[in-house]
Amino acid sequence: METSPSQERRVKTLRRELEGWREVLCALHSVLTWEKHFFPALSVSAVSFLFLIIWYVEPSMLTLMSVLGITTTLCDYLVPQVVPWVVGAHYWTGAHERRYEQIITSIASMFCLASSASHTLSSMKESKPRTYFVVVTGSLLFLAWIGSNINNLFLTYLIVVFLVLLPGLKHQGIINKYFSTVIKAVSNIVKGPPPAKGEATNGDSKKKE
Repeated sequence: METSPSQERRVKTLRRELEGWREVLCALHSVLTWEKHFFPALSVSAVSFLFLIIWYVEPSMLTLMSVLGITTTLCDYLVPQVVPWVVGAHYWTGAHERRYEQIITSIASMFCLASSASHTLSSMKESKPRTYFVVVTGSLLFLAWIGSNINNLFLTYLIVVFLVLLPGLKHQGIINKYFSTVIKAVSNIVKGPPPAKGEATNGDSKKKE
């Protein structure tokens, strides 16, 4: 598990590295968290239009990866230079700065969550190797079965739509409302049941002896 100083250093690093993207990040944050009622439909429509183009053109995997790489490189080069010139210095306010801090903290929390999940799997592999084997193998077999029965492009589309809608679902409290029970059940399965009272009492008595 990462310590709080480690997370603070990560926040500072991300704030410095994403400084040129702060205007874009604030705009995306307002869309992804559904600040207006039509933003979910707008997000799904944009993703659907993009995948419709891919379906129509039918590029090879190498071509698709190359186009994505070129687009990413162009955005990484042009956005930090063009956006501040377009919006102007007067655009950035204290409210934008607070939102930018919130975004950076959320990104750092996602890194910490990924690190925590990796740590949990490593601990389960050492303490409960059979459970680890069953969970990992079962999950991979299930994913392989889904991939063999559903069109890969359509499956990727569903995953991207879910990831685009996930921040809004979380921000609006929908995930906590409908999926908290499922999340707790999965967490209990991974961590295992708590020790029985009798076992804990026997353990305490042995320590005292």
